Amino acid sequence: MSTNNLILQDSWLLALQLLIAALAFLPWLRTSPVRLSAPLVGVSAAVVIVLCYLGHYLVLLGYDLSRDEQLAVFDSRIYAQGRLAWPLAPAWQPFASALNLGFMLPVGRPVAWVSAYLPGNAMVRAAVGSVADPALTGPLLTGLCLPLIWVCARRLWPDDAAGSRAIAGASVLLLATSGQVIVTGMTAYAMPAHLFVNLLWLALFLQRRWPADIAALAVGFLGTGLHQPLFHPLFVAPWLLVLLAERSWRRLGLYAAGYGVIGLFWLSWPAHVASLVTGPASLGAAGVDYVDRLVQAFDIGWYNIAKTGLNLLRYFCWQNPLLLPLMIAGAVAGRRDRRILALLGGFLATLVIMAVILPDQGHGFGYRYLHGVTGSAALVAACGLGKLQGEGGRWGPAFIRATILAAAVLLPVQALLAHAFYKPFAGANARIESSGADYVIIGAEDGPYSRDLVLNRPDLSNRPIRLSYEMAGDFPALARMICRPGVTVALPTDRFYGEMEYRMRYFTKRPKTRPSDRMAGERQELQRAGCATTLLD
Repeated sequence: MSTNNLILQDSWLLALQLLIAALAFLPWLRTSPVRLSAPLVGVSAAVVIVLCYLGHYLVLLGYDLSRDEQLAVFDSRIYAQGRLAWPLAPAWQPFASALNLGFMLPVGRPVAWVSAYLPGNAMVRAAVGSVADPALTGPLLTGLCLPLIWVCARRLWPDDAAGSRAIAGASVLLLATSGQVIVTGMTAYAMPAHLFVNLLWLALFLQRRWPADIAALAVGFLGTGLHQPLFHPLFVAPWLLVLLAERSWRRLGLYAAGYGVIGLFWLSWPAHVASLVTGPASLGAAGVDYVDRLVQAFDIGWYNIAKTGLNLLRYFCWQNPLLLPLMIAGAVAGRRDRRILALLGGFLATLVIMAVILPDQGHGFGYRYLHGVTGSAALVAACGLGKLQGEGGRWGPAFIRATILAAAVLLPVQALLAHAFYKPFAGANARIESSGADYVIIGAEDGPYSRDLVLNRPDLSNRPIRLSYEMAGDFPALARMICRPGVTVALPTDRFYGEMEYRMRYFTKRPKTRPSDRMAGERQELQRAGCATTLLD
């Protein structure tokens, strides 16, 4: 996402957040302290699940826009069939790049294909898909985060029953009114799974019992392997420092050994999978292991600071309006509390590491690299609210009013922004699906992120099969491979990308090519090879 989002989304959300924060401190509604019972938390979780599931189809139009979302769905279809990679027919292997190998394992001419991501998120999606709509995965994980954060809060602050319930209730409401949490829960991103796994791990860790610690390591195995191996360990590391400070040597040894084994397993995963997709005619697989990827990712400059600042602004624009001031209050109140420091440590460590490695998140609602530690932010903020309420004043009632306005006004606005962003891409995808063609040739630079429209099933059972013109290499050879009498190839025109071009104001880059510049040559090659062609507006 470019800085244009600051103008088109974040500036409006920031203004709305400030307005809500101001209105929250006006006495227009008499309120009582936050008190959520366990049954009410369960009802809230069910409501969030339903909202996120309906939102996937009504807000995001059932479309997976980013490659992260698309490849989670792609991989889940492979894993659902009991495979770790899907074989490519020999005829397709020389033209595999034309099928879009973006974010796939970097192997030229592969004999099979699968994404370069770790499999956890896609495997969870495949498991849900075995009994229900796989699109229910994100909503389920997001909804279940509410009872989990409730449990974490009650275990972090067990002494004062009333105060504990108030803090727990506030943490639940902070998650439930987070636009980032709710809208991301509508997607196939791995981020809802990261949030769920981190909160489940913390709930188990806080039990301080050996069976719970073993279960936490099992959860940590999944968390580390969800899609990238860095996010979950960054959340866990400060809690291991707490064990070090407490001189809890046995627990520290167990977790250190456990995460050592977990790390070795997942770091070796890409090399194992690369062996499944590499054949005798395959080209080099540079960048498969995480050391190479890390070296390639490092891009340190002053702009990292600016991008990180914008990321933070975007993050808080998609949260409850009072999250930031309450987090500051919680950090001040708990500056000598190891638990608060551990929660803040995971949040800050993730922010700093991603600022150095990869400050640009691409697509996302809020700042998705902090999604897994949003539970930590909510717990710190809830502690801050508990401290401010304990001192009297207006913060307790203001929080209730801000939460009501966030649910009634801010969340719908954020949903509308998300819908507006997905709509042109979902519309283009729908026109491709309804074209009736056998193949469609898409220019990777014909529209903003138009390469992401080159989206195929692992078994290539989709029609039309989508091909990237630029990545085809020898286009006449590709035309001879796919063409025969009765085969139709659709060619999008300049007009096809019209609505997407209208949305280009979201992006700093502009299309570098136009379909009309090569249309005649494409049609000639395809018709010479025996295909019929049709234009797609």
